[in-house]
Amino acid sequence: MEVAQVLHMNGGVGESSYANNSLLQEKVLRLTKWVREEAISNLYRDVPRGSLAIADLGCSSGPNTFFVVSEVIKHVERLCLELKIESPQYTIFLNDLPGNDFNNIFKSLGSFKHKFQRDFSMFLKCRAEEVVEGGCMVLTFLGRENEDPSSKDGCYIWELMATALNHMVSEGIIKEEEVDSFNIPQYTPSASEVEREITKEGSFSINRINVCAVNWDASDEWNPMESEYSESEIVSSDGGYNVAKCMRAVAEPLLLSHFGEDIIEEVFSRYQQILTDRMSKEKTQFFNVTLSLTRRA
Repeated sequence: MEVAQVLHMNGGVGESSYANNSLLQEKVLRLTKWVREEAISNLYRDVPRGSLAIADLGCSSGPNTFFVVSEVIKHVERLCLELKIESPQYTIFLNDLPGNDFNNIFKSLGSFKHKFQRDFSMFLKCRAEEVVEGGCMVLTFLGRENEDPSSKDGCYIWELMATALNHMVSEGIIKEEEVDSFNIPQYTPSASEVEREITKEGSFSINRINVCAVNWDASDEWNPMESEYSESEIVSSDGGYNVAKCMRAVAEPLLLSHFGEDIIEEVFSRYQQILTDRMSKEKTQFFNVTLSLTRRA
């Protein structure tokens, strides 16, 4: 399987598209909005600039892409009014899968932690060449609250998908060797692991590290007044259904490539039932690590 060709979100605007199933990601962006604003304020108050480049290096597709950019610009404009200076010229860079050099982690499997260490260090080096001295960078990505890499923080939601696949193996629908050879190219680091790699690489100083939790079901405690999504787009009160749709928007291309399309509906139907059962019995959350960094001299 050529991972670079299949590791992408569902395109388009259909029912299973990433664009229509990324409310969870929006909630994370809203939870971490204050970190981005703090970084921008610190940067802009010290060194007002005539031009400002904004790069979203994991924008994917859908309304969240424009939400982040628009919120950054709004905050800069508020600062300009406060400081009584002219608005800068904005340059926006949007970039995501597939094919970005800093995503080479997905070209081979192996020790995910070691790959994370090597590739995150390379990512920082590449960004250090692009960010001017004193420039700021804010990163947000899935991580762990727990230091144990095998804890539920990082892999539980994928374990439940594995449960659905293994049920289908036991019924003869999928071959056991197909499941054994299916791997998810993901490593979720803890905040301390991230901090160690940043300190070791040395190009950036850390202003802030924040870990926030968001429920698997993004419609929990959803406030329509704060969202880009209309109420009609929150399709169900069934948390398992909502989470299965969200995961399908992310994982379906990988499953299609490995197992073929014949089993997709059955996999996600079973996955939904398992999710509904688990979520009724325990609190299930994603953890996201957000960092505010400044380029060293």
